[in-house]
Amino acid sequence: MKAAVFNGKNDFCIEEVPYPKVYQDGVILKVRAAGICGSDLHVYRRGGRGEGWILGHEFSGDVVEIGARVKGVQIGDRATVMSGRGCGQCAFCRQGDIVHCSRLTLLGYGIPGAFAEYVSVPCFNFGVYSAKLPDSLTYTEGATAEPLSVALYAVQQVQARTTDTIAVIGLGIIGICIVQILKSMGINQILVSGRRENRLKLAQRAGARMVVDAATGDVVKAAAEFTSGRGIDIVFECSGSPAAFQQAFDMIHRGSKIDVVGLYEQPVTWNPGVIASKDITLIGCGLRFDIPGAVKLLKDGAADTRDLVTHQFPLEKIKEAFETQLHDADAIKVLVIP
Repeated sequence: MKAAVFNGKNDFCIEEVPYPKVYQDGVILKVRAAGICGSDLHVYRRGGRGEGWILGHEFSGDVVEIGARVKGVQIGDRATVMSGRGCGQCAFCRQGDIVHCSRLTLLGYGIPGAFAEYVSVPCFNFGVYSAKLPDSLTYTEGATAEPLSVALYAVQQVQARTTDTIAVIGLGIIGICIVQILKSMGINQILVSGRRENRLKLAQRAGARMVVDAATGDVVKAAAEFTSGRGIDIVFECSGSPAAFQQAFDMIHRGSKIDVVGLYEQPVTWNPGVIASKDITLIGCGLRFDIPGAVKLLKDGAADTRDLVTHQFPLEKIKEAFETQLHDADAIKVLVIP
């Protein structure tokens, strides 16, 4: 089968690789659409890690083989999934919670991922980290279920109330999906900050009441105006920018919450004493994927990712796809179609 093998910094090569094997707790999917994640971009830009890997963990496709211990799914089912492989021995693995295993290896990171014609999912765990796609959803929507599930988990973590005033910094697909989910919950006081015009417009359409262009505006000042000087109740930091991390602390009041969703390439220098002095709850949005919950949001219309998929490329043009995700001002979610 054909696969895009990461060949080092800013480079891929299309190769013929062996067809994958099916695991007892897994399935093999014919990949129909696979998204480029920010974590993929980190590997692509830096190199020195991941050479020889097949990346790609945001995907959907058709089930073509099923492991002996997998229940509730049939050949031909359309599905979307996030998976990996744990040690199989620890308490987390024994209870099916592989994402907390200290020896977890994820699809696309040590396990061949979905930038290929077929992908072997080692732990399908139907109904937890995977879901069938209803007929009403396309494969491209299915490929967005993983980032949407991250947004869903982030919102669940903070236990937001309808009376909260919330800021979302960074308007990639996860940030915009957070706005959509908050709005579907009846939360109306939402401020967002981002850098690309189309993303700002989509966030406003999703339900943001105040929109700040981070390239020209001062989001801390805007937050003070938005709350009449009171401060923000909850901040989702989705940009992965050290400057934005500091802004999150500058716009909140005592007793607020900050959920760190973005991935950081650069270290952040800060004094953690502010957590104690301002009674701040700092939350990390880690690995917890409610794929069925994300699919339900899409099916019910509480989230809509169709306009967030801005570009699609065939597998043979994966390098162009990555460059578009990095540099095209109109790009939000770029998909690769094997």
